[in-house]
Amino acid sequence: MAKHFTPNDLAFFVSRELSRSRIKEKKPSEPILRELFNTLFYTSLQTEEGQFIKVTVTLLDHQSIDPLEEGMDRHDNWKFFPFEPAIEFSIKNLIKLSKAADPWSSSLSVYYDEHNKLFIYGMIDQTVHYQSFLNYEREEKPLHPGIIQTMINGIGILNVMLDYHPIATLNQHSLVKLYPNVFEHGPVSAFIQRKTAYSHQALEKKFNSSLSPNETEIFNDIIFEYVIQSICRILLKIKSYNHGGALLITGDFEADLSTKYKLQYDRVESAIMNILTAVTNKDLLADEVAKMSKKKGLMTTELYATCEDNKQAGIDSHNELIGAIRFVSSLSCVDGLVLLSPHLQIKGFGTVITEKKLPEHVWVSKSSRPSQKSSRIDAAHFGTRHQSMFAYCLKHPDSLGFVVSQDGEIRAIQSVNGKVMMWENIKVYQFLTSNKMPKFIFRKRF
Repeated sequence: MAKHFTPNDLAFFVSRELSRSRIKEKKPSEPILRELFNTLFYTSLQTEEGQFIKVTVTLLDHQSIDPLEEGMDRHDNWKFFPFEPAIEFSIKNLIKLSKAADPWSSSLSVYYDEHNKLFIYGMIDQTVHYQSFLNYEREEKPLHPGIIQTMINGIGILNVMLDYHPIATLNQHSLVKLYPNVFEHGPVSAFIQRKTAYSHQALEKKFNSSLSPNETEIFNDIIFEYVIQSICRILLKIKSYNHGGALLITGDFEADLSTKYKLQYDRVESAIMNILTAVTNKDLLADEVAKMSKKKGLMTTELYATCEDNKQAGIDSHNELIGAIRFVSSLSCVDGLVLLSPHLQIKGFGTVITEKKLPEHVWVSKSSRPSQKSSRIDAAHFGTRHQSMFAYCLKHPDSLGFVVSQDGEIRAIQSVNGKVMMWENIKVYQFLTSNKMPKFIFRKRF
């Protein structure tokens, strides 16, 4: 019989992880964490004006904030703003304050007093940069406040983070400690890398210039990374809609599929190519500037203008990709899956899988690489959206599916050596290993 985990189990695990960490701040006791997580868990079960609660809480010793910390003088850095007086940490107060504390823009600052009683001492602003980094919409890593951050991401769903490192997730009655990095290792990664690689001739045609084999390899590596980022960003956006959805990446857009809205949309692919062009031109222009500096010559007006134009082209291309990703994500709001090519060209949405034959079992892997430790589950145990993806991947091994449940859980599905494999709680955020955690824990987590 499967064990049902509680906020107390989350507190025990997080307390154990923090005890092994190298954080400088005073480490909260397990009873304090129990109060923190239990209050947040039961808050997540409530509604306010018919809306589910979403809020982020940062465990921050506000009295120990060092204004001289490196980077704290930046205009876009976070700041703590106190409540006067402090507010009791309770379900009622969290529900009310959640309306004013959008997780994308702010976080509630919580800490305990000398009697180990939790209070909401204030608010932290500028968290939009933290969220943007996690969601691949910002390249530079901003400073991050506090000891740990806990996010209510759905009914009974708590995510606990240390900086950009995920410690654990309580997903209703399950405790998630592992986040398979299927995009970096294993058959999912291999499938995407193989399918997104352009031939040498195709890349030369796209860029209208001759390329060496080494340059072709580098270009394909960059494209692969942007495709992975784009898939992650689309899945995260679908997750934010709280209604579920599915993506199917395949090369056959007709067999065993019924598409209600056929649409040819290739702007994700073209945006990635535009970014690659801007990056390449940036390197070429940097070489030109370096040559002129060696000669101690002044930069010509033409070269300066070209540099500025290319800089703007890079910004425009990144903005184009943001817009394209949001466009694609919104297609999932219609019943049915979104149909894509490996280069993320949209072929249609509102697509229904007509194949009905299910595999006898589905193998669930906790690692990005399937192993003998994979567990076997009856395919009929899952809902219609999952079952149809199982049936399609079984019949079409050269395909890859992603399913986002209404509760926000994201699963990857693929046929591997005749077995339909599924990976749960896959890594989609831009998580980073924290230097505050022992290295062997990194390997376990990711």
